[in-house]
Amino acid sequence: DTLLAEKPPPWLVQIPFSRAMSTAVATQVVVDLGALFSGERLHHACTGEKLSDQVVADLAKQPRSLSSAVTELMVFGTDETLKLSVVSSTQVIEVKQLLAQRLGIDPSALTFLTKQGCLVRRHYDTDEIARKVTVKGIACFRRAKKIWEHPIAIIGTGHSGLRQAMWFLKHGETNFVLYDRRHDVGGTSWWDSANAASKLQTELGTYHLQYDEDNPVPKNMPTWPNRAELLRHFREVSEEYGIIPYCRFKTDVAAVAVEKADSRERPSDQWYVDQTYRFSLKDLESGGQSEVQHSCLCYFPGNLTVPKEEQYAGEDQFGGFIAYAVANAVDYTRVAGEEVALVGHGAFAVENVRTCCEYGAKKVWMICRRRNLACPRVSSWFINQSKQWISGPLYMRCTEPMYKLTPFDPWDYHSVFANQSRTVVTITQKARFGIGDVYFLAIAMGLLEVLEDSVKRLSHRTIHLESGQKLEVGILLKLFGFSGAWEVDRLVGCKEMEGNWVNGDFRRFLCAEAIGVNAQNFGGTSFSPGVRSWVEQSAYFFWYPKDFQAISQSGMLPRHKAEQDKDRPAFVIDARYANTTGMLVGGMCPGLAEASAATAFLKSRKQLECHPMRAFVDECRSEWDDYARKWKANGAPGPIPEYPYTYDVVESLLAEEAREFAALQSR
Repeated sequence: DTLLAEKPPPWLVQIPFSRAMSTAVATQVVVDLGALFSGERLHHACTGEKLSDQVVADLAKQPRSLSSAVTELMVFGTDETLKLSVVSSTQVIEVKQLLAQRLGIDPSALTFLTKQGCLVRRHYDTDEIARKVTVKGIACFRRAKKIWEHPIAIIGTGHSGLRQAMWFLKHGETNFVLYDRRHDVGGTSWWDSANAASKLQTELGTYHLQYDEDNPVPKNMPTWPNRAELLRHFREVSEEYGIIPYCRFKTDVAAVAVEKADSRERPSDQWYVDQTYRFSLKDLESGGQSEVQHSCLCYFPGNLTVPKEEQYAGEDQFGGFIAYAVANAVDYTRVAGEEVALVGHGAFAVENVRTCCEYGAKKVWMICRRRNLACPRVSSWFINQSKQWISGPLYMRCTEPMYKLTPFDPWDYHSVFANQSRTVVTITQKARFGIGDVYFLAIAMGLLEVLEDSVKRLSHRTIHLESGQKLEVGILLKLFGFSGAWEVDRLVGCKEMEGNWVNGDFRRFLCAEAIGVNAQNFGGTSFSPGVRSWVEQSAYFFWYPKDFQAISQSGMLPRHKAEQDKDRPAFVIDARYANTTGMLVGGMCPGLAEASAATAFLKSRKQLECHPMRAFVDECRSEWDDYARKWKANGAPGPIPEYPYTYDVVESLLAEEAREFAALQSR
């Protein structure tokens, strides 16, 4: 156990608690402390009691037996058993502490019994653990879940909300309800924000509803499904996994009121004050209103749902077509044979390059204040198939074959920060990576030109740039990105986010995809792995609220308040905030970390099951060649370039990743 002197010196040494976990280190430090504190009284770190001279002398003895052994625990009155690997000197208190931590109870609630001859005797905390032990004080070795009086509410039936429902059902939780304003599942991103021509930019292997260690990958979908195919996927999976009966469609959650209990009535063993949430609901078909109580809520609003807007001088004189290219506001058949200007360089702007070229645009001009890094398809696949992550330098080298087809050096981008030898790289940009090969192909064949500039004004079918350059175009599409909806903060009473929790309340889980890129290592470019973590996290603390106490009271969770000047509600968090939250919660909650261990290589397995390397490279090359031939036939000025990724190129990248992973494992 951890020992402290009455007046601990600044160089205090902490002894690992369990000999089973770190026996050699623990016993050696005990011996050293016996000499170090000679003459001083020692205290038990947990109880504060002074240790007797006999105990201190015992601690200073030579290490006891470290022989490996197995202890079998049996729950009193049942035949349920649990086997533990221990050493001969492992004490009863150590096993009690381990069991208590896993079950979320106090170790003093446990009584250990062992058979001695024809008698059964109580096993005392200082005893060495016997090989067969009966445990009293628990019903089973599975931790009891919190049973809530009212249902758990899930607001939103997009990707995240549906995955939350699937997680609940998988673990036997049926006391929940999903609410959505729409008539069907699918969520804001695919129903409202996407265009009819929008496609998934990342790969299907890491973006599908069945993403879980126990579910199969989809077999009836393309690698990059379009909007209609994804909405059909959401519906089919929801029906297959039994989610639809829990959904209340065409229902608006108009208000959520917090109803707190009297803090004086809080049970002595409960760290939080009880409260419930009164939902005011409106039926969007009948107009009827109702109220219902919920004990907890999960809210997945979709992070960026409100298109940013900007007006230019002279729009009334332009004479061509002007639109915000989101939410099906554009009939892309208009772009055929036209020169098109796209304003913006975020992920959705990169997607619109593909759409405009696909629909026969004569030329596309991309106007942006600063170019953001775009991500080739193979680079996205490379990250998502990794067992752990891809380092920043390796990711940059992976993009180089594609960037060689353009006038740009990715190492010179504003978002790339590297040391002189390029062995350490940090990428920081406000926009997420736009993923796709068409962006690069269009530049190489002269269909796309990227200008770092700003629009000054418009005149008849002409854009006047701040640099003085004039572009004669017939269509202007605005893609300034999205903002979060302030309604989200208002609805759940969010004054401040603490991690993923509204006002630090573990019963109000609110999560949306983080904005931007801020990383030195890259573990994924897609959505489903993150959602898998979110739904487990929210459910875990609903079921085991005791474990949230240490996290909440540590004061270490990142916090974010609304920023009015940046048009950024409290719930809109950035990549750095999200990464910090994930690491802290996992590191401070052993039970959650252990539960999450099953997903260690899940991303890699799913990705490669859906997209084996050679098949994926072949598919990328085929798509590249199809676009190139079509554009050349339509008059693209540049030659058709060879697809820059061969089997050999990708295999060399995989070999380098394997070396990095081996080095990481050996640390």
